[in-house]
Amino acid sequence: MKRWILVVVSLWLLSAVSYAGDVDLGYRGGYMRMPDADDGAGMVGAFLRFALGEAVLLDTAIYYHDEELSEDVSLELIPIQLSLMLYLLGTDGPVRPFMLGGCGVYWTRTTENGVRSDSEYDFGGHLGAGMDFALSERMFIEADFRYIWLDAETEGNTLSDVAHDYEHWVAGIALAFRLGR
Repeated sequence: MKRWILVVVSLWLLSAVSYAGDVDLGYRGGYMRMPDADDGAGMVGAFLRFALGEAVLLDTAIYYHDEELSEDVSLELIPIQLSLMLYLLGTDGPVRPFMLGGCGVYWTRTTENGVRSDSEYDFGGHLGAGMDFALSERMFIEADFRYIWLDAETEGNTLSDVAHDYEHWVAGIALAFRLGR
């Protein structure tokens, strides 16, 4: 049921902002760390953002992450995220701090001793913060940090319990282009 709600809300939001013409397109690289992994690993991806107001944007993103969890086990992860971003000082200055939160679908597949598992899909949420740095009127770089929860167990747990039971975190740097505004 959660996935259908996500699909319906996503389509509604995308259709609502499709007339705005205020769009950012960016390419991201970063580092992702999972609690059970020996080390973290790199990730790459892209995002497309639509302005919903002066300081509120809808961020759609897709990433790719491949990591060795142990000597015999590797993991492929493709997050598809939908985030609501709030720019704390607006979007016009040279430095633009923001907060974000949202949800996503996370496709995973493991390979153990050379045998690939079936694909799995998890639903999850994320919270983060970051900052954009203007390079010109139409180009900027961005740094952000996100905590990600997959299928968080909320029943009978406090918010603090859920917050400390995150699945992984991501630190990223992006190069982006402002196509409108």
